[in-house]
Amino acid sequence: MFKKTIFALMKVEKKTRLKLLFFALLFGVLMSVPYLVPHCGPVVLVAFIPLLYMDKIASEEGIRPFWWYHYLAFLLFNIFSTFWIWFVSEVGSIAAIALNALQMSIVFALYRWSRKVFTYRWLSYLFLIVAWIAWEHVYFEIELSWPWLVLGNSFATSPSLVQWYEITGSLGGSLWILLTNILIFSLLTSSERVHAKRLTIAASVLVILPITASLVRYYTIDCESGGEEIEVVVVQPNIDPFKKYGILPQEKMDDAMLSLVHQVITPKTKYIVTPETFTFDMDLDRPTAHHSFVKYLSFMEEYPNTNLLVGIFSHRLYTTISRPSHSARKSGSVWYDVYNSAVLMDAGDVYSYYHKSKLVPGVEIIPYERYFPFLSKLISKFGGSSGSYGTQDEMDALEGNDGNKVGPMICYESVYGNFSRIAAVKGATFMAVMTNDGWWGDTPGYRQHFRYAGLRAIEMRRDVVHAANTGISGIINRRGDVIIRTGWWEETSFRGNINTNGNLTPFTRYGDLIGLVAAYLFLPFTAGVIIVQICRRRKLKQ
Repeated sequence: MFKKTIFALMKVEKKTRLKLLFFALLFGVLMSVPYLVPHCGPVVLVAFIPLLYMDKIASEEGIRPFWWYHYLAFLLFNIFSTFWIWFVSEVGSIAAIALNALQMSIVFALYRWSRKVFTYRWLSYLFLIVAWIAWEHVYFEIELSWPWLVLGNSFATSPSLVQWYEITGSLGGSLWILLTNILIFSLLTSSERVHAKRLTIAASVLVILPITASLVRYYTIDCESGGEEIEVVVVQPNIDPFKKYGILPQEKMDDAMLSLVHQVITPKTKYIVTPETFTFDMDLDRPTAHHSFVKYLSFMEEYPNTNLLVGIFSHRLYTTISRPSHSARKSGSVWYDVYNSAVLMDAGDVYSYYHKSKLVPGVEIIPYERYFPFLSKLISKFGGSSGSYGTQDEMDALEGNDGNKVGPMICYESVYGNFSRIAAVKGATFMAVMTNDGWWGDTPGYRQHFRYAGLRAIEMRRDVVHAANTGISGIINRRGDVIIRTGWWEETSFRGNINTNGNLTPFTRYGDLIGLVAAYLFLPFTAGVIIVQICRRRKLKQ
């Protein structure tokens, strides 16, 4: 099979083959630019055009083994944009990039299949839009999830252009991108003057109107309304993540963190935010037995009006004989769950937890382990997790002693807009990202992650406090503007003010309606393609 494919590819005329490879490379470059270069979001409005040209060439010249060309295009896009995963795990990066590109390529293959069925080209374009957005929507919900390159995320460094995400969420950006690319491509390939004129008008309106509306909203929105101004302290301890686990004493890390807090805290400080998994091995049922917890409470007595939000690596022991949850592990005769958690505490010995629920595949969760138990041993063999972390059903909002609630987004949960918004629905007046981005080194990875938090700020109209172990830490206002930011590999802390907000945006209130509609349309659309194809074959036989 493979040999046949290779021979078929070699039969393609050299000139045509070079054209296809050039457009594949051009697609990979253009799609990657917005994720790598600040303020280049608009590039993605034309980035899909090379891929559509590849499809046109393949159709006109009857190139059958075209799959490998568009898979290469998506593979290059993934490599250029997320090559930094390699610094975490070589095997994991290859799997993540290859599989993500594969999924994108399958969606595009479905579009090419529909083109062979539908008489009208616009129906195939509509199918492409529906299939792509449905895939992105579902990708947010499954266990094997890596939605880093959702098309709408490409505007993360251009927040002034997508203020309408407060209505649509990031998938509204995906819809805009696909529609614009299709219209411009249709304009470039149109041979009819009247048709081209209509396409020019439609494409111009589609580009100019959302940008204009966004800019008006950007410059008129009140970033101080809806709540109160409160003072927060953010800690960036800058501990090497490869030395942190089991090497550096917890007591030493606690002292370093509290020392950084002491440098900037005031009696007016309402919240202190630390990075992800700062404290280890805390028993959720006996937190006061943990030496770090005791030390934190002692510190909080000096600042009775302050709340401490700290990332913890925690566990819960069970006395049951049978397995208490699908994520539970066994040590001897004891079952236990491990969690990547956030705990909010104050001087009054009041504390509440949130357990990370969007887990990193292969690292924090064995996807579908309950159905395929062998995956645990397989992934562990290649350096991944030996089991899945415990989770809770949905995002939560933790209430401080000042009456405000904070929505804790742990690590890459901040990529999941539809999931994170639940915190605002539950009353969160600001959001906090607690992360450890040092695994990736000084690469675009941590910068992308930081700017994705700005999209959540726009969607929910909540200020976001971003606390990272090694950078970037900062504060982002509800317009998506970066107010304060730290540098990379810098041990520091800072004090800043945020504005709380209790109002709900349309996206916060109703969720990802665009993705939901696309998901519901996908199945009947696909069924329609199949039915039309069957009918045509029967007609030909007659």
